Amino acid sequence: MSTHEQKQPRASTRVLLAAALVLAVVGLAGCRTAVYQQGDRAADSSRTAALEVQTQSQTLEAAMATLNNLVCQPATDLKPQFHSFSAAMDRLVAAAGRGGVTGSHLVRSNSAYFAAWNNQLTTITNAEVRSRNEARRTEVSNQFNAVHQQYAQAQGDLWSLVDYLQDIRRALSTDLTAGGVEAVKPLVSTGSANASKVQSGLTQSRANLSALSTAMSSAGGPGG
Repeated sequence: MSTHEQKQPRASTRVLLAAALVLAVVGLAGCRTAVYQQGDRAADSSRTAALEVQTQSQTLEAAMATLNNLVCQPATDLKPQFHSFSAAMDRLVAAAGRGGVTGSHLVRSNSAYFAAWNNQLTTITNAEVRSRNEARRTEVSNQFNAVHQQYAQAQGDLWSLVDYLQDIRRALSTDLTAGGVEAVKPLVSTGSANASKVQSGLTQSRANLSALSTAMSSAGGPGG
């Protein structure tokens, strides 16, 4: 066999090995990219939820302002003030409803991320690396669970208040008179006190979601 013939299969073997190595590296990089990108999607869902909570807070404030204006400074013609309150309530109900959809997306995106993280753990052969990565997954998962639990509590409290305010709206829509307004004054006072508590919960929820988003985002690390 000539020297040229001996070199050709060796060269072909080197090319095949190099190609296999490149494919392996690309495959590993793809796995890593897929998992951290899922983390970014989970971070985005937290950011979206934080913005939605901010909207809920603003619409609640507007609804209470129009209701207090109607009850505390009633005009001779009560209809314009009631219509303002009713429109503000429609926006509040819509914002509260979007919170449920946002919460479901929050859970789905994080579940997908942690499932992918679990799968990635099975590919780590070094015991120390795997142990540290498992500890990080537990830490992040616990953070998400705490944030989600507080978010769910805030959403539940918001809906309880919305139902209460809806009943006040129904009462006023039935008896939109000076006497009817006077009758709901104590109820509005109770609603205002509850609204302050709900606002505190929403504020905390927004802060928690924003912090979670930063912690889970690949763009939110040291110096990010």
